[in-house]
Amino acid sequence: MKRLALIVTILFAGSFFLASGAGASNNLLVMTNIHTDKIYSKMAKLDLEDPEDMEKGKEFVDKWDFTIVKLSGKLNHFGYDISTGTPIDYHATVPGVNVWVAEYPCSRYLNFQSDDTGWWTIFVVKAKNENLEFSYVYEKEGWITTKSNAITVTDEDNTDIAIQYIDPFYYNLAMKPAVEAMVEAITGIPFTLINAMVVTVGKSWASMHSDLLPHGDPGATVSSLPLLTYPTIGPIYFNEAVQPDPEYPYTSVDGGVTWINVPLNTYYVTAYKDGVNYETVKFNITGQDVENGVVLYIASPPDSVQGDNDSPPGEW
Repeated sequence: MKRLALIVTILFAGSFFLASGAGASNNLLVMTNIHTDKIYSKMAKLDLEDPEDMEKGKEFVDKWDFTIVKLSGKLNHFGYDISTGTPIDYHATVPGVNVWVAEYPCSRYLNFQSDDTGWWTIFVVKAKNENLEFSYVYEKEGWITTKSNAITVTDEDNTDIAIQYIDPFYYNLAMKPAVEAMVEAITGIPFTLINAMVVTVGKSWASMHSDLLPHGDPGATVSSLPLLTYPTIGPIYFNEAVQPDPEYPYTSVDGGVTWINVPLNTYYVTAYKDGVNYETVKFNITGQDVENGVVLYIASPPDSVQGDNDSPPGEW
């Protein structure tokens, strides 16, 4: 039997109210302050995963000039198996992760979670032709709370959202100590990693949903606006072994880049390489993130710094 929860929160920035509902099968998030009772009553009878029911739902909300958008993504289990020293399977995913939207904090309590295959889905009822901005927060007990870059929600479905969700043992026992030792070697000062912002500079086809690897675009340099300077460390480019390497002056075939200990602000990150045009990604790093325990800010393909270079994997 379907269940439906309702929370209404006033948003002080803008004219929306947030009426948010979660159903066992329809995972509903309603971004409107009108007709919410009618919308919930109708949607409770529908299985929005079914194409026919989805069409019925869209026809129902169309009378108010609303639409229903399907958002779906997966959590890629990233890192190394500490016991063996071997990389975790690229196809591995993470179930049972709470997924919510930082811009609408009450969504944290709506129980949107990744399933046994590591995939999650949220259906958003929104006004037509009015874009939203969602930064997805991923949290699971014992894991590293991670936040995505801000991703635009349009009237079109987006079913290829992804995040590289770092294995907690790998992060705590290997990555964090290694990064702290690396920075201390650079600065000569004891260093503690507080947070990190990570992007992938990728080919036009780069995606965590694809087996085409490596998906990085080598030879690119990155910049942030506003400019990040010491005490922030970076940009540091990842080498071919997917490790941050201060000796690298530009991206390797991995495409990864990080900034370490990034202060609160909004940042725009892009890349540069002769003959290639790149997207710009936006990160919102806020005081609320600190309260919520966010440590990593990660933009994963296909929603990272994608370029229009369509050369094959590993080529310039």
